[in-house]
Amino acid sequence: MANNGLAPKYYVEGSHEAIIAKDVYLRVQAEIARRANILTDGKKRIYSSRYALSSLVFCGHCGDIFRRIKWNNRGCKSTVWRCVSRVLKKSSGIDCPARTIHEEDLQEAVVMAINDAWSRRDYLLPVLQENIRSVLNEDTEEQLAEIDVAVKAKQEELLKAGKNQTMIDEIGDAIISLRQERQDILTKAAKNTELKERIDDLSAFLDGQNAAVTEHSETLVRRLIEKITVHDEKLTVEFKSGFTIDVEA
Repeated sequence: MANNGLAPKYYVEGSHEAIIAKDVYLRVQAEIARRANILTDGKKRIYSSRYALSSLVFCGHCGDIFRRIKWNNRGCKSTVWRCVSRVLKKSSGIDCPARTIHEEDLQEAVVMAINDAWSRRDYLLPVLQENIRSVLNEDTEEQLAEIDVAVKAKQEELLKAGKNQTMIDEIGDAIISLRQERQDILTKAAKNTELKERIDDLSAFLDGQNAAVTEHSETLVRRLIEKITVHDEKLTVEFKSGFTIDVEA
């Protein structure tokens, strides 16, 4: 059926060879979005990659991000992390009661969480391997093949629809729905691939580390930590592999 520019065009995503692998593309796009827009309750926060903890520390009260701040109190200099809603109270309109945490305490808590995970490696390693098996359990290729067959059948129906606009619209909607389902499967597969890599990385660290970590490491934070939530009496440290550890701090 010729398209004169009036009828909608329906096509199959992935019908031509991609320049880069889709899972790589999705991960790059996700990271770009994360760095460009740290969104908390609809508010845009600026991402900084200078410090490993930037964009990782969040408020347990209002959910906003914590910001690194230099203090100079009567000549006594220190570095602290504070909830942005509290720092920008006038513009945020939020009277957040979140505490201020000194950078040394924050770094020490992360070291404690990493060492806690390392001390429980005999328990965690089998659990992580089981998680990998669960992630890889789905047959993505078979699911995609079934959808491609269904899309092809709908395209053939579309060619036979002639000028019946009702049929064209119905078939077109079905194709769009199938394309979205295909994209959802690819997105999930990409996320599973990334999760597997994260689990593999943590497993390699736990298995290869010969002794407890003795000091804060920017490299380890970037490698292992996904998020840190500051509560009144504790910090919740979430690892990139998905599990969390609470640290009193």
